Amino acid sequence: MRGRRRGGRTLLVTLAALGAGSCFLPIPRAMRPPEPVVADTAASNAAQRDSIARAEREAARRDSIARAEREAARQDSLARAQREAARRDSIARAERAAAARRDSILQAERAAALRDSLEAARRDSLIAAARRDSLAGIETARAADAAELAALRESGPAYVAVDEAARLVWDTEAEAALATTLLPVIRAEELDADIAASVWLLVRTDGRVEATAVQVSSGAQAFDAAAVRAARGLLFAPALRDGRPTPVWVLREISLLMR
Repeated sequence: MRGRRRGGRTLLVTLAALGAGSCFLPIPRAMRPPEPVVADTAASNAAQRDSIARAEREAARRDSIARAEREAARQDSLARAQREAARRDSIARAERAAAARRDSILQAERAAALRDSLEAARRDSLIAAARRDSLAGIETARAADAAELAALRESGPAYVAVDEAARLVWDTEAEAALATTLLPVIRAEELDADIAASVWLLVRTDGRVEATAVQVSSGAQAFDAAAVRAARGLLFAPALRDGRPTPVWVLREISLLMR
């Protein structure tokens, strides 16, 4: 038994030695892996480089396109900004021009208003001066007329040289006034209807009778007094001398049938 165990161990040692030695034995050529072909490796490297180059060129193209797009977008943004700035400038210029026109119009209106005011003031001044002159002239004329009237009244009836004589204004009212003054006296005194008296009348510049004086009596005192009263109510167009009214003495025959 012991011999069999020893023989078995010897066999195992032998087999292990053989296995270890087999590791150092040359491998048959037919069992070796094929060595890489140098040409295939170069082609593969060239293809890889071409692929890398194409990828780089594509990346560069995309970058160029992206840069171009960004530049175009920037140019568009700048153009829009410039157009917007130009539009704002145009609006601002238009607003300034409109404001300048408004200011010019306002200045013209103020200047016109000032001229109108000055012209109105000048006209008012001239009108006031003319009115004062007119009033002064009127007052002077009135004073002269009053002085002349007083002188005529003081001197008594007399003919006065004038350019145009005083004219009696005869109408239905004057005729009625004359009748209502003379008829009662004619009836009461039983006088003739054609009885008359000649009376001097001092006619003022307004055509009214200022004073009277009997020139030729009618022969009836009551009728003479009635004739004087009727004469004072008569109205005349005043006499004219040098184109302006002037007081004068006028001789009229006062009767019921006078015209």
